[in-house]
Amino acid sequence: MLAYIFIIVFIAITPTVAASADEPPTIQQLDAQWKQGGLETRQYINAVNDWMNLQFAVGVRFHRDTLIERLATFRELAWSADSLSSSRINYYIDLSNNANYANREGEGIYFLEKAEQEIMAAHGEKPLLVAGHKCNMYVDKRNYKKVIATYEQEHDYIGQFPELLRKKAIQLNIAGSFINVLNPTAIAYARLGDTTRLNETIALAESIYSELKKQMKPESYNGFIINFYMKNLYYHKYFTAEHNQQKSWEALNGMRNALYVDNEDKQAGMIPQLAPVLETKLIDYFLTYKQNDSAAFYIAKLKSTPGVFTDHDFTLNRFEAGLLANQGKYQLAFERATAAVHDIDSIQSILINDIDELLYAHTEAEFNRQALQAAEQEKARRTTWLIAVSIFAFAVMAIVYLMIRRREKKTQAQIESLNNAANIQIAAMEEIKAQAVRDEQKRLARDLHDGLSATLASTKLQLELLAVDDQPEIAQKLADIRNQVEHAYTIARGKSHQWYDPTMGLEEADFKNRIQRLLDSALDDDHYTKEIHIDEHTFSLAPQDIRIELLRVVQEALTNIIKHAKARHVSVLVYREDSAMVLLVSDDGKGVKSTSNQGIGIRSMADRAKQYGGLLTVDSGSDGTQVIASFPLNPMVTSSSHKNIHP
Repeated sequence: MLAYIFIIVFIAITPTVAASADEPPTIQQLDAQWKQGGLETRQYINAVNDWMNLQFAVGVRFHRDTLIERLATFRELAWSADSLSSSRINYYIDLSNNANYANREGEGIYFLEKAEQEIMAAHGEKPLLVAGHKCNMYVDKRNYKKVIATYEQEHDYIGQFPELLRKKAIQLNIAGSFINVLNPTAIAYARLGDTTRLNETIALAESIYSELKKQMKPESYNGFIINFYMKNLYYHKYFTAEHNQQKSWEALNGMRNALYVDNEDKQAGMIPQLAPVLETKLIDYFLTYKQNDSAAFYIAKLKSTPGVFTDHDFTLNRFEAGLLANQGKYQLAFERATAAVHDIDSIQSILINDIDELLYAHTEAEFNRQALQAAEQEKARRTTWLIAVSIFAFAVMAIVYLMIRRREKKTQAQIESLNNAANIQIAAMEEIKAQAVRDEQKRLARDLHDGLSATLASTKLQLELLAVDDQPEIAQKLADIRNQVEHAYTIARGKSHQWYDPTMGLEEADFKNRIQRLLDSALDDDHYTKEIHIDEHTFSLAPQDIRIELLRVVQEALTNIIKHAKARHVSVLVYREDSAMVLLVSDDGKGVKSTSNQGIGIRSMADRAKQYGGLLTVDSGSDGTQVIASFPLNPMVTSSSHKNIHP
C-alpha cells in the first residue's frame, strides 16, 4: 500500500513551486501563456510540474497517449537545451507515475528506465529508480522474497553511499534515492520476521541519511520526503516486527511531525500525497489495538481522499472489514472482505494482462518502439535460423566432401597399388627379356664356336682341298660334306628346342602369377571375387613385347573397374583364337552409359592393341562390362623371330 509518487518525484533535479491558492491553470492555459510570452521557460516547466502533481493528488489518471499529447510542449522545451536535462527526467517520471496508478507495471518500468538513461547521460551516475520501483511493486504484491532479491543486487552499490557522500563524489539527489530501495526492503524483512536483517537495513539507511543531512537542506523538497520515510522505517520495525505498541505510536508521531510540524508548509504541495501513507499506518495501528473510533475516523478520512495507491479500493475494503470484525459485525465484515478479494483479483488480472503483453507492451505509441522491437526480434530469429541452416548445410557439405575425398583417396590408393604392381611386373618382364637376350647371345656364341663353327671349318678345309686336288674320290668327299652339314643343322635345331620347349609351361604359369598379383594389389578379397584362366600354349607364338602390352591392358581395365564399375566379381581370360591372342577382362558392375564417348583409359588400351595390329572392343550393359583386346600373331614376325626353331 505505498504511494509510488515518493519513490520518483524526489529525484527530480529541478524543484517545483507550490500551487497557488487560486484555481490552478490547466495545461492548455499554461501552453497558451508560454506561447504568448506570458511565462518564461523555467516558469512554464515549474508550473507544468505543479499541474502534474495536482492531477495525481486528486486521482486523475490519463491514457498514455493522451498524457504524451498534453505534455508535447513540455517535451519540446525539455529537449531544446542541455541545461533542461532535469525536465527530461521529470517528463519520463510523470509518464511512469501515470502508468503505475493504472497498474500498468510494464509501462511504468519502461519510462523509469528512460528516466535513468537521462540521469546517466546528465550526471554519469546510476540512480535507483527502477530498483526502487520494483521493490515497492513487490511489496504491494506481498512478494517479499522478490524485494530482498532486488535489494541484494544493489546492496554493494548502496553500501558505498556514505563514503561517496563524505567525499562529495555523488549527486545528492542520486544518493537520496537510497530510500527508494531501503524502505520497501525494511518492510519485507519486518513482514518475514527477520529482525537481524531489518536492523542492518535501518543502520545502513541511518548511515546514509546522517551524511546526506550535512549537505542537503531538511526543508528542501527531497529532504522533506526522505525525512518522512526515514520515520516510516522505525514504524515497521516496532509495529510489524517487534509488536511494540508504545514505540510504534512514537514512530507514528514522528511521521506526523515530519509531515505537518517540521515541514512548516514549505512543501505543502506534497501533503495531499503523503498524508494517505500516514493514515494507513494509523488505521493499521488502531485496528490492531482495538481503538475502533480512531480507526473509523481515519477510514472515513482516507475514504474521502482520491486514490493515491495502486490498490486503493482493496485497502479501504480491508480496513472496513477489520473494523466491522472488531465491532462484532461478522456478516458485514465477511462482505467487505469478499469485496476486498474481488478488488485484488481485478488488480491481479490487470497485472497478468500487463505481464502477458511483456515489459514494454504499452510503449508502442512512443516512437513505435514496440513494432520496431518485434521487427528486430523477428529479424534476429530469422537470422538465427539462417545461420543455423547455413551451419547445418555447411556441415552436411563438409561430411559429403570428406566422404568423397575419402573414397577418392581409397580409389587412388588402389590405383597406385595397381600401377606399382604392374610397373614392377613389367619391369621384371623387361629385365627377363633383356637377360634372355644376353644369355642367348652367350650360348649361341659358345655353341657356334664349339660345334657349328668347328664343323663349318672342317667343311671349308675339305672344300679347299677339293678345289686343288681333283681326285676320283670327290663323290665320297661330297657325301662326307653333306653329312657334316646335316650334323651341324641337327646340333642347331636340337639346341633351339632345348632352349625353347621346356620354358613354355613355366612362362604361362609365370604370366598367370603376374596377372594374379595385379588383381590382388588392386582388388581386396573383402569386396571382390577374382578369377583368372589362361589356355595352355597360349604364349607359344607371342613375343615378350605383346605380353607386356597385355599386362598394360589388364592394368588399365582394372583401373576403370575401381573408378566406375562398383563391381563384385572380376575375371581375366587369355586364349588363342585362330591366328590371334585374345585377352578378355569382364566385371559384373553397373556398366557405362556410352562407349562411343570413350575416356582416356579406353583409348589408351585401344592404342596399345593397335600398335601391334590388334583391336580393342568394349561391351557394356546393366549386367557388367567386357573389355576384349585381340593381338594378331603375325607369321612373318613369328618366322623371323623363331627361324632356328621350325624347319
